[in-house]
Amino acid sequence: MLLAACGPAPGTAAVAGAPSPYAFEVALTLTPRAAEKLAATKERVIVDAMYFGMSVGPDAPGVDEHGQIHLGGDMIEVDPVNAVVKAPGAGFDATHITSVQGEPEVLVNVYSARKTHDDNLLECGLYQGPVAMAQKQAVPIACDLIEWPDDVAVEAPPAVTPQE
Repeated sequence: MLLAACGPAPGTAAVAGAPSPYAFEVALTLTPRAAEKLAATKERVIVDAMYFGMSVGPDAPGVDEHGQIHLGGDMIEVDPVNAVVKAPGAGFDATHITSVQGEPEVLVNVYSARKTHDDNLLECGLYQGPVAMAQKQAVPIACDLIEWPDDVAVEAPPAVTPQE
């Protein structure tokens, strides 16, 4: 029995299970109060990586109204703890990569998963820049709780005494 047809074609590498060339890491840091609030309410955190690039021209395949080419994304759900989170690059869609001017970029946004709260509870930094830069070292993203007006205790203004 000949099994030659079961492997990859000569001169090609098997890609199943191979790491993506667009993978990178995010160093997620939550303030103690943010971590405690999310853990106490069983809320989780989303690290959202959206890949894109600027178009080589207005008629390039895949270009949107802003001159960008959308290249997919990775959405990673994690526990509310300080951690290094791997953005695997698995959601990177290279269909229109030839329409991208220069190197692909990534926008990293972090927010609460809205499993137990309707609203996002986190105020986080973000990263936008070349994927290659994000791969040099873990992208630092720090998060704290969003302070809603109802969350902050407001001191009453001092009493005004009438002047005679």
